Amino acid sequence: MARIDLSRDTSPEGSSVGRSRAIDTQALVAAAAKVFERRGYADATLDDIAAEAGVSKPTVYQYVPSKQRLLEIIVEQAIYPLRDGIEQILESDKTAGEKLTAYVHLHVNAAIRYQPYYVVLMADQHQLSPQGLRSYQSWARQVNHATEQLLQQGINEGLVRTDIDVPVITNLLNSALISIARWYRPADRLKPTQVADQVMTLLHGLLI
Repeated sequence: MARIDLSRDTSPEGSSVGRSRAIDTQALVAAAAKVFERRGYADATLDDIAAEAGVSKPTVYQYVPSKQRLLEIIVEQAIYPLRDGIEQILESDKTAGEKLTAYVHLHVNAAIRYQPYYVVLMADQHQLSPQGLRSYQSWARQVNHATEQLLQQGINEGLVRTDIDVPVITNLLNSALISIARWYRPADRLKPTQVADQVMTLLHGLLI
């Protein structure tokens, strides 16, 4: 990421002695995600984001033109790694069981790793620009289609129950996986891989 030197910050004592600071785009986006998660998109301001990042408001404008653009970047960074990972799983020659296990672990790890981003995505997607919202909805359809393919492969291989409604189960499964970002806490006794294992245990009891 490119870095820039920031204008001098005023010291707590109000003297003219300042500090030279630097930030990159990713750090700014991470700061925005924390502010949106804590305050909500509607109530958050660019001043709040600048304070969280430890920079001046003019510096924020050097990276993004608006608060809404920061929201769009947050959504993009939450969904693109997951999209690429799902494509790799689908294109592999693994069995349906192996693919489904990899799919669940990918979802769980992403929901926990990008937790603030997911929380913002779930709460504030309606605040996206029309183009940003269309992009997100297109991605969501792609994910659901990929899940349906995995489930259908499982049915064909005799792994998944044949009496399920694939679109309904797809929505239930993906909603549950995304919701992990709402309740998981870093201090929880289970690590992400263990949470994924618990999801697979549930699926073995209900679906597989």
